[in-house]
Amino acid sequence: MKACFLASIALVLACGCASHKGSKASQEALKSPYNIPLSTPGARFGSLPAVVQATVLSEAGTAAIYDLFRDISGDPPRVVYKIFFVDAVNYPPLWIGGDGSVLNRDLTIAVPGPRDAKVSIPMSELPTTVLKVLQEHPPGAEILNIAREYWGDHQIYIISFKDDLRYGKLYVAADGNVIVQGPK
Repeated sequence: MKACFLASIALVLACGCASHKGSKASQEALKSPYNIPLSTPGARFGSLPAVVQATVLSEAGTAAIYDLFRDISGDPPRVVYKIFFVDAVNYPPLWIGGDGSVLNRDLTIAVPGPRDAKVSIPMSELPTTVLKVLQEHPPGAEILNIAREYWGDHQIYIISFKDDLRYGKLYVAADGNVIVQGPK
């Protein structure tokens, strides 16, 4: 019995000390060279608004994109997408507004964006002046949809609320002036 007990202890110790250590070369081969999160220019391009994607394709065609990012610049602040190309000599950086307009470096419009009849946009694309109006008018109303229309040379944001009978629609110019407000 004592011999069996000692044999089992010896077996446990032998198994505990045994390990499969490979050579250093095999351990290095198992490490992946990909150790940062995947964020490719193509994936970021796919997340751009459709109107911005259309502008990039119409201005640069299939030129390889090196990098791109979303920035908030200007006075009043506005969303600007900055696209950098691999061939920087033939394709200088392209700055695009949230409405698809090609912008100069001073954020003036170089080429106006497409004038679709109505474009639904997310809250993150609203100018800060319109966001301030939404915080004040009407309090407690839940937003259903935000659309942007062009009335002549003016961008008008049309805000629809879930309780449309109570709040109606709110029409706000890009500079923050309320044009038409639904019933109170």
